[in-house]
Amino acid sequence: MPKIVDHSLKRRELARAALSVIGDTGLDGLRLADVGKAAGATTGSVTHYLGDKNAVLMAALDEVADTIAGNFQHLKGRGTPEDLIDGICNNLPTDDAKRRDWRVWIAYWGGAVGDRQLADRHQEHYDRFRRDLADHIRRLPDPGGRAHPPEMIADLIISSLDGVGTRAALEPDHWPPDRQHAHLRALLEPLLLPAKTTAFAS
Repeated sequence: MPKIVDHSLKRRELARAALSVIGDTGLDGLRLADVGKAAGATTGSVTHYLGDKNAVLMAALDEVADTIAGNFQHLKGRGTPEDLIDGICNNLPTDDAKRRDWRVWIAYWGGAVGDRQLADRHQEHYDRFRRDLADHIRRLPDPGGRAHPPEMIADLIISSLDGVGTRAALEPDHWPPDRQHAHLRALLEPLLLPAKTTAFAS
């Protein structure tokens, strides 16, 4: 009886292998043979399940974006601003695997400059992050009345995460996890938590 292969799982395994290679070589240095080697598979398997180099690049981008989105899944059913801040901080490059994913994400920024198809796919993922965050923000309690609409807050969150995450991914020795969390929280808390009042003596 022929072996039954889970094609979806196999594609994800190869996409993760491509992420590992891109994390070391960048987009331009990606070779299908190296992807196969990282996955313990042949180059033929890579092309069979994913396609040519461009298709492999797209699959790897989708995989890293799904990983980022998946880090928010534990928030389902938990509806406080503090939970959302924790979930966003969970995306920071605080360990080797997350640093690798961030380096790949940054590499795709550079690749998108001269590749319209790559730029469009990158933008699709950013649109998804923005839409999902805005929907989540709408469901949060808002006792103090937020100063900005959910879509703008979502953009500000993504920009803050990109800023701290990029610095930390490229300068890991200067950005240990506690510094990453402290800086990102300083940016997010004014957006999501009720404004603190200060009592002044009369």
